Amino acid sequence: MKQWQFIDVNNNGLISLAELDKGMRDVIKIPRLFNTKPVLLRAFNAARNKVPSSSSHGADYVERSEYRYLLMFLRQYYEYWVAFDLIDADGDKRVTFKEFQQATPLLQNWNIDMTNPQRQWAQCDADNGGMVLFDEFANWAIAKSLDLDDDDDVSDSHM
Repeated sequence: MKQWQFIDVNNNGLISLAELDKGMRDVIKIPRLFNTKPVLLRAFNAARNKVPSSSSHGADYVERSEYRYLLMFLRQYYEYWVAFDLIDADGDKRVTFKEFQQATPLLQNWNIDMTNPQRQWAQCDADNGGMVLFDEFANWAIAKSLDLDDDDDVSDSHM
């Protein structure tokens, strides 16, 4: 609740994306998370409609009842960001088929069946653009229940 109070700077019971951004920097104080805007955006959008809104503006904001979900989604999408970053060998924030295929050992460690890399790539590259951006990767990772083998989650099943 203390985090919520500091992040909800307007004290209106709603957190905007801008308040979340500022809260990550000033309240949560995790610089790596603050610097991953795609993670913040995905988590914000996933959380803001998790609970039926009690406000006419609620669909555009995260309400107090959704804050726990926001924290859960921040953790989940950050894990996907780490995986994406490991696969993106040249660091251009886009994954090519070559990078994807070279990451086969990693993906297998994360319980992804890579016996047919082309099939997995076709599922991951949902728009057939020849490159996978974080948004596409996150959607694919969710569908595949991707889980990093070396992260510190005690029990993802409680999420």
